[in-house]
Amino acid sequence: MGDICAAANPNANVHVRVLHDACLLLGGEHKLAEYLGVDAGLVERWLQGLGNPPDHVFLRCSDLLHSRLNRDRDHKGRLDA
Repeated sequence: MGDICAAANPNANVHVRVLHDACLLLGGEHKLAEYLGVDAGLVERWLQGLGNPPDHVFLRCSDLLHSRLNRDRDHKGRLDA
């Protein structure tokens, strides 16, 4: 397994899309696995759509993406001011 984020199918379920975006944000499957405290093989399986991650994993990825979105929005607002 390479430390890349498999391309997310635009028709993939919400779990795959959120994990994929978190994977891209953190810089790879191994970094996402470390962030989540799970085995990288599990992350790879979830990214392939082979099962869904537990709710706490999905929510942790969602929170990460939401925090980054808010940070970027706040930064842009300060630049526009």
